[in-house]
Formats: sequence, C-alpha cells, structure tokens
Amino acid sequence: MKKIVLLTFAALTISLMNFAQETGNKTQGRSDSVEMRKVFGGYQFYHEGKQLKIKQLEELLKPNELAYQQIRSSRSSRTIAAILGYAGGFMIGWPLGTAIAGGKPNWALAGVGAGLAAVSIPIGASANKKMKKAVSIYNATP
Repeated sequence: MKKIVLLTFAALTISLMNFAQETGNKTQGRSDSVEMRKVFGGYQFYHEGKQLKIKQLEELLKPNELAYQQIRSSRSSRTIAAILGYAGGFMIGWPLGTAIAGGKPNWALAGVGAGLAAVSIPIGASANKKMKKAVSIYNATP
C-alpha cells in the first residue's frame, strides 16, 4: 500500500511539473506585444519586460475593441469561477472540519460543495482561453 501511494505521488508530481513549464507566445513582429507565460492555473502576462496584473492588461488592451471585449468577458468568467470555487471549498471544508472536531458532519453539504467546485473548473478554463485569445488578437493587430 505504501508503494502505491508513493508511486501515485511521484507520478502526480512529475505531471504537475510538466504543466508548470514556461511557454512564451509567438508575437507577430509587433514591438509592443504582450508576452504570455503559462503557469499553474493560467497565464502571466508581460509587456516590455514588466509583469502585468489583469487590470493593467485590460487597460493596455482597451484601444483594441475586440481584444478589450475578450478580456472583459474573461474577467467576468473568472469572477464567477472564483465565487463558485470558494463557495464550493467552504461547503466541503465545513463538514470536514466538523468531522475532524468529532461532530456529526452534513455530507450533503459537502456533496453540493463538490458540485460547485467541479462547475467552477470549466468556467475558469474558459476564462483562461478568452484571456489568451484577447492577447493573441492584440498581438496580431498592427
């Protein structure tokens, strides 16, 4: 049993390391392009060597209407995913804490929380795709 757990942990660690590898985007020869780097859970954005926060990226993309619409849509999706994810995490954590403390946990609440957390994952992935598309549109525009 101990070997199975160790093997599973090693395989999971190796697969997570593969996801964490940095990949920059290919710009179209634009001097003020935005560079994207893949990180666990999404992307980091760089402009002229400085890392941008999402709000800064949004301001940078504002002159390009199509890219700006994509980034706004992405932020909305991200917010929804975060709300669902945090609510789901709380709803899972409360019964677990109750069980650890020796009380009678409400496992139905944990089940609903797991559902909310599961729904937040594809919404968050959609937000990342929209953000990536917004930057691609911006970089492709002369």
